[in-house]
Amino acid sequence: MKRTAFLILIVVAVTIGAFAAGKVEKVGPFAGEASEALKSALQSEGYRVYLPNTLVGCEVWFAAKTAEGKNTGQGTSYPDFKESTFLGVITFPKGGGTDFRGQSVRAGSYTMRYEVLPSDGNHLGVAPYPDFVLLTPIADDPDPNATFDFVQLMEKSRAASRTSHPASFEMLPPEKGEPAVTQTDDGWVVLHGTVTTADGKKLPVALVVKGSAT
Repeated sequence: MKRTAFLILIVVAVTIGAFAAGKVEKVGPFAGEASEALKSALQSEGYRVYLPNTLVGCEVWFAAKTAEGKNTGQGTSYPDFKESTFLGVITFPKGGGTDFRGQSVRAGSYTMRYEVLPSDGNHLGVAPYPDFVLLTPIADDPDPNATFDFVQLMEKSRAASRTSHPASFEMLPPEKGEPAVTQTDDGWVVLHGTVTTADGKKLPVALVVKGSAT
């Protein structure tokens, strides 16, 4: 009896340890409501992200291939992404999620597009890195090849946050190795994955899926 109880404790301890920084598992193709063009622009496998409390935080499907282009943003970790580059789709389960500003994002699916934080006084010190993805309700963004300027993308993303600010998620400097979920010293949950650039280069990405600057 004591031996059985001891083994159970070991199993529980291992399980808790596995979820200490969250967990990721692969899922099949995106099956939600979306245009065929958008679905075909996604990788055939997605990632289900479990938070440290073992609840599902979100599901992410990265883009199969990013558009050709560069950006010259100061201090950017992703120079291969131009403004408004389509990076994939994120889905939040019942209960929704929160963005990097701490704003609520309702349950559902959203496109993710790349944007560089403006280097002006209004955004000084807002985030440790200038790379972000901005979310747009998937029904409002059916063409992954569409491009938007800064003002247009801000406006589209406000439909995701339902506030005067866009729904924004921080990107960290990329690391090798994927898929994985890690947790920063600040408690941010980070999903690591890979996209293929227009010139065929495999590029790791790191997206903060849970955590805010507030």
